[in-house]
Amino acid sequence: MSEPTEPPSAARNTVRKWLWRGLRFGGTAAAFAYILSIVDPAELGGAFARVSALAFFGACLTTLANLWVGAVRWRLLLAAYGAPRRPSLLRLTHVYWVGFFYNNYVPGGVGGDVVRGLVTRQSFGERGTTASMTVVLVERALGLGGLLLLVSGANLVRPLPGTGDVLFLSALGLAAAAGGIGFVAVSRRVAPRLPGKLGELAASIPEIERPLPFAGALGVSLGTQGLVAVTGWLLLGSVTGGAVTLGDALVVVPLSMAATYIPFSVGGAGFREGAFVYFCATFLGVAEADAVAASLLIWGSQLVVGGLGGLSQLVLPISREEESS
Repeated sequence: MSEPTEPPSAARNTVRKWLWRGLRFGGTAAAFAYILSIVDPAELGGAFARVSALAFFGACLTTLANLWVGAVRWRLLLAAYGAPRRPSLLRLTHVYWVGFFYNNYVPGGVGGDVVRGLVTRQSFGERGTTASMTVVLVERALGLGGLLLLVSGANLVRPLPGTGDVLFLSALGLAAAAGGIGFVAVSRRVAPRLPGKLGELAASIPEIERPLPFAGALGVSLGTQGLVAVTGWLLLGSVTGGAVTLGDALVVVPLSMAATYIPFSVGGAGFREGAFVYFCATFLGVAEADAVAASLLIWGSQLVVGGLGGLSQLVLPISREEESS
């Protein structure tokens, strides 16, 4: 008796998934290989040694504060989309923290978003998981929008030579983010025209019921990206002995962090470091090894804070929190 074989469509999907995963890991490996080919390991080690423990601790605290601000944005969006039951800010902050762990430690970078959507599915009653996942996806889109707005604003206030395409590329990114949010906005209106399950899915997607909280969430997105720039400034300032100012960081760090959204990598790793090397070395005169060290330490601060989020889940599981709320 022969064993059941996997359906052809499922097999194709599995192959595509592994090919895509291989492409992302391969892109990250190639980017790091290039960086290591242009940065002397001894100089990189010296750069790490120049970063004070206090600067790294401050970067971790700023990253942790950013999670709280992200939870504020998430709660504003739940209000904007008319969630009948909204968890407390304390609970959302904890869930956001745990989700940050999954996004940093689980391949794919979206596991934490799935967790956040599932945990808050009861906020929308009958609309459930679809509505809560929609809010999480919109929150991610606003994060990208906030980054691009900060990049555009910084480039207008202090344009850097050789970055003439930044405004155009930012406009394209903002248009894509706005298009995604706009699609969410019209989904329920077009639902009756869609067939079967697709129509049911579209009908369960929430609409913006309160524009003011939505506008507040967009404003908060600028704050989250500003805190990322502060994180970069703490580390760049430390490794360069104060040569990089906060104003420098507000221009260069958002430009470099935009590489995090490059899909052909694992969370932007490798490409982010390459962007730091290019922008910091070209426009600020920062040594390549110093730029790479600062970028890796930003990532390191995220891993530390994310790891603590994973530990918090072990001590106080979010499922137990839900049962007691």
